Amino acid sequence: MSTAPIIGDNDVNPVIFREYIGVKSYPDSLNNFPADIIGRHIPEFHFILGFAHETYVDGKGTGIFNASWKIPFFGPDNVDDIKTNHGNVKVVISIGGRDTKYPFHPAHKLEWCDNAVESLKKIFQLYNRTNSCYNLIDGIDINYEYIHPDVSEEDFSYCIGNVIKRLKKDVGIDVVSIAPSHETQKHYKTLYLARTNDINWVNYQFYIDTLKSKDEFVNLFLNLSDEYGSKKLLAGASTDPADAGKGKLSREDFLEGCVDLHSTQSLRGIFIWNANDSASNPNGKPFSLEKKSTRDPQ
Repeated sequence: MSTAPIIGDNDVNPVIFREYIGVKSYPDSLNNFPADIIGRHIPEFHFILGFAHETYVDGKGTGIFNASWKIPFFGPDNVDDIKTNHGNVKVVISIGGRDTKYPFHPAHKLEWCDNAVESLKKIFQLYNRTNSCYNLIDGIDINYEYIHPDVSEEDFSYCIGNVIKRLKKDVGIDVVSIAPSHETQKHYKTLYLARTNDINWVNYQFYIDTLKSKDEFVNLFLNLSDEYGSKKLLAGASTDPADAGKGKLSREDFLEGCVDLHSTQSLRGIFIWNANDSASNPNGKPFSLEKKSTRDPQ
């Protein structure tokens, strides 16, 4: 257990904060974007809608994506409202999934790319506003947490890179992020090297790694900064009970590590997985980690 002092309200001051939302069916109370966690002093605050899952035939991906989040809760009107009232908010769609039910395993590369672009464009069109001067959806997040062993790093990079390139051209997205972990690092790194200029943020999933202390977290962050660049790498924590337990980074060590990284100007921003579990906090303090991480330093 770390003996560092308790984190003060003003210690963590990210330039960007990102929150995954809509990824689970509970709780009923989370029926809109939680405006109370938005730090107005943060230049960019992203809500990442998850997931756009693809359909599968005989275990292989078709590239045909459909929104799995609750549209009545996080639909076009909700997005329009939260962006109108909070000028620093952007909304991004996450594609992929968290487990082996949603692997990256295309049946046919070229067909997968075509289907992915067209089906994702339909989701973007759902959020179009004819009287709006800006896109309601700002970009995509690539979050395949399981990549089938038959898929090479090059094939992953080709398919995802193709979709990114075409969506930037056809839809005009200006936010692209990737979500690697230690298990998928090689595939995502190959994609990153091929599309460095198109990828804005790297949501590395530190909460999946075995990290027993603040120092291990900080050292891993600094090592990854050498690979992805300190201006793009974000520190990530999870409020999902499935990500807690022995060998996993505690919230206290995460926050203390962020303080250390921020003090050396090494921390660009933070992301949290996920709003659904944060809103369901059994201790009766919804979004406590988010609020702790986004306090106004003034």
